[in-house]
Amino acid sequence: MRAQYFSIFLAIGIFASCSASDGGKTPAGGGSGGTEAGTGGTDAGTGGSILMDSGSDGPTSCGSTNDCPKGTLCKYQVCIPNLGTCSTNDDCPGDSYCDTDGICVPYGIPSSKTNDPTCEKSTPSPGVAPIVQCEWTGPAAGDPTAEYVDIYSAPMVADLNLDLDAKKIQPSIVVTTFKTGTTSHEGMLRVFDGRTCQEQLRIGGPDDPDIDGNRVGYAANWAIGDLDGDVGSSPNGHPELVGLHRVGDTTNANDPLQLVAFSIDTSGAQPKLVRKWLGHTCPGNQPVTFANNLANYGPGLWDLDDDGVPEILIDGMVYDANGCLLNAQPPPSSYLNLGLFDVVADVDLDGKPELVRYDGIYAWDTSAKAWQLESYFTQSGQKPGQVAVVDVGHYSAINGKPATDPFPEIVVVSAASTSFNPSSTGSIRVQTLSGDVVFGPIDLYHQTSVFGGHGGPPTASDFDGDGQVELAAAANEFYVVYDPDCTSTPRPGGQCKKPNSALPAGILWAQPSQDFSSSVTGSSVFDFDGDGTSEVVYGDECYVRVFDGPTGAVRFSAPASTGTGFELPVIADVDGDFATEIVAVRTTASSLSCPSPDPLFPASGPWVHKGGFSILRDPEDRWVSSRPIWNQHAYSITHVTDDARVVQSSKVLDNWQQPGMNNFRQNAQGELGKLALADLTVELDDLSEVCSGKTQTVDLSAKVCNRGTNPVQDGAEIIFYQLPPEGGAQTLLCKVETGTLLAPGDCTVVHCTGEVDGSKDVYVAADPEGTIADCHPGNNVGAGSGKLCPTVR
Repeated sequence: MRAQYFSIFLAIGIFASCSASDGGKTPAGGGSGGTEAGTGGTDAGTGGSILMDSGSDGPTSCGSTNDCPKGTLCKYQVCIPNLGTCSTNDDCPGDSYCDTDGICVPYGIPSSKTNDPTCEKSTPSPGVAPIVQCEWTGPAAGDPTAEYVDIYSAPMVADLNLDLDAKKIQPSIVVTTFKTGTTSHEGMLRVFDGRTCQEQLRIGGPDDPDIDGNRVGYAANWAIGDLDGDVGSSPNGHPELVGLHRVGDTTNANDPLQLVAFSIDTSGAQPKLVRKWLGHTCPGNQPVTFANNLANYGPGLWDLDDDGVPEILIDGMVYDANGCLLNAQPPPSSYLNLGLFDVVADVDLDGKPELVRYDGIYAWDTSAKAWQLESYFTQSGQKPGQVAVVDVGHYSAINGKPATDPFPEIVVVSAASTSFNPSSTGSIRVQTLSGDVVFGPIDLYHQTSVFGGHGGPPTASDFDGDGQVELAAAANEFYVVYDPDCTSTPRPGGQCKKPNSALPAGILWAQPSQDFSSSVTGSSVFDFDGDGTSEVVYGDECYVRVFDGPTGAVRFSAPASTGTGFELPVIADVDGDFATEIVAVRTTASSLSCPSPDPLFPASGPWVHKGGFSILRDPEDRWVSSRPIWNQHAYSITHVTDDARVVQSSKVLDNWQQPGMNNFRQNAQGELGKLALADLTVELDDLSEVCSGKTQTVDLSAKVCNRGTNPVQDGAEIIFYQLPPEGGAQTLLCKVETGTLLAPGDCTVVHCTGEVDGSKDVYVAADPEGTIADCHPGNNVGAGSGKLCPTVR
């Protein structure tokens, strides 16, 4: 009979089966945990928990240790290897846990024990600086696009399925980079790997044979979504990238813009971007141009007619998924010569989406293909500005509908005029669905000797933990959180605990910043520690900072030089590791002068001029998990799925009515738990050759499991090595990476070949460099062959 062996892993079909996640990817608003059913399960037939072969009747049972082979114990009526005593799970080797009696027991014994449900991330301590996970500062010397390293666009994040493997989550970062130090403002589109910051795709640069047809606006913001319905329905499906094409040959910096969509072609040896269409009239096929190359806005994707196919909106224009302009081209907004972002939501709760603007709420007439001003919007004369949709309080009402309906309000940040002039002072206000102003307008906070500036696109969230929403915006010299409760008429249940009582009414806190170049930068929001109060992430000309929600204290800061546009730091799971990262873009900005280090956070490190972008993460990955997507500038979670499908309009959840989602430009925590934490374990699998005592080439195998509460992405490193029985130097045999995602309770088998010295013990270790946030790093080394071989029969 062939030699049989114990494996310390969960049995498939003997004791318990590894759990599988639900079929399909996570729906909109969920976290980054969805995978195909069965992903990460052990290979068929590799089975066995730690039990010996006892014939066809299955594994060896026992009444006491006397019934078990030498070197084994009897636990839960099963013979197991003697893995030692313990106080915690970290004391136990490989795929085992510390039982209540202080004995290390393999997972799967008893069958209900498949993971450690107590695994949870610790809360990050205030003042802990993030580390740079990776960064891109430009292509290699000699690359024809080497000068295209500056970025004014927000970095969009989505899994583009470049690996053609729906079972893996491998997001990419999409940005426009432009030529440094010129007045021609020449841009190109680049796509980067969210794990490594390596460039994956490019188009529209000086090395593009069709550069005039593919050139993009120098500061164009992108929207990512599935226009043709192939995501999820085909293994070769990819979302499309929609942005702004620059018409002309760059001799005029004011060249007009045209909507453009790029698709991804993976039919060749390497994936590439291909122009899908340019915006045009239908019928007639005439190009539709608008604005000019200095604009800094971009399109958004929503389903307006409930057919499950997205429309593309920019400046009130509506295009279908084939690039046809559906409505009459409205006059351009010309706001600051930079543009206004469109925002769409079902604000009146009639089951149909509306275009939400500073000057009205507009319904889409699917027959006439035109916007119709809703009759309940009765006011006029409001200043133009960027908007956000959020439930600020019970202010909005619509005649004929119950007063208790949870209608949202509209937050508007308006410049003093539509002309670009940083030496002016804009304002912030909240208006109802009828257009009545219920908060403000309040001048953007500034010192009396300095202008407030234009103001950036607003964010909204519960920053102080009182259950009410506050508003935030950047400007010339301060980042400010505005709070209706800091007025003479606070909201029911609202609170105002100003860290500085001298601040004017309506302001919770204000922190110095520097953005005198444009004063229009965006910001984003996230609850990094899962405590229910949100933090603000904002990058000015010098640093990207995270501010404490209630007080504005700087939690951390990192250098990020930029001349500033509408860019904002994006918060997402950019590398598929089920942890949150921040993507911050930069420009070389040689004319800038910044203090060094950050006076608000001296641990920031020295300030430097540098282009490109960086990905920042907590050094111990203690930030709560997030989604692997941020698909457009006006992002509000529920309108897009994790795999970049735009949600059918009748199925879109109202963001402000979902628990924890009454916010705007804020990402959601992962669906598996805000503070979920993985526990990677590993143990030698097939011991038949390892235990022979022979010096020979061996196909080594190990079973890798996730016994925590958060998934583990593919690519976890596994090493096999040897140590002499009496101790001594380690000898590396071989190493391999896991090829699949491991959900909690999942296992997979890995193999590699090594030259085994029969006189030394063989060991296996998972994630030896400690790159994965792990609940019990002490169990990342499996029991050695010297301990396991006595169990082989």
